[in-house]
Amino acid sequence: MRTDPDLAAEAARGSEAAFAELVRRHQGRVRGMARRLTGSASAGDDIAQMTFLTAWQKIGTYAGGTFSAWICAICWREFLQVRRRTRPEIEFDETAEIIPFERPSDQQDDRMDLSRALETLSEAQRVCVVMCVAAGLSHREAAEAIGWPLGTVKSHVLRGVEALRKHLAKPKVA
Repeated sequence: MRTDPDLAAEAARGSEAAFAELVRRHQGRVRGMARRLTGSASAGDDIAQMTFLTAWQKIGTYAGGTFSAWICAICWREFLQVRRRTRPEIEFDETAEIIPFERPSDQQDDRMDLSRALETLSEAQRVCVVMCVAAGLSHREAAEAIGWPLGTVKSHVLRGVEALRKHLAKPKVA
């Protein structure tokens, strides 16, 4: 079985088959990471596709280390680009009437699923938890991928995981 660095070297020499194997190996991790960062399957899939397109274009820049950390770093940068482009301008209408949204009683489930629990975290905690827990990167790999200090990543993961445990362990209110 060929290693990721071997496949990357072949892909850098133009082998589409080698790159396709890298995509097969890492698409689940990248799609999962992108979906969790965006909170949307379709937006996450779009970012994953952009990630692999960028990776193909820049495969010659892969300089060793774990390929999963390299590809997750690209995914992180693609996510940031999309977020910068799509951040809406918020305008407040002081005269607008606020109408509370009422959910039908059958949708009031106090148990939070993981996606909703992730949304309760700060963005920094969510990014670190997604990269280290969901994508399976080490703290060091995540720190290198997003350009943050190792201690910062470790503390965000620790606090984020603890917050998720608290949210997911809340007893159902009757």
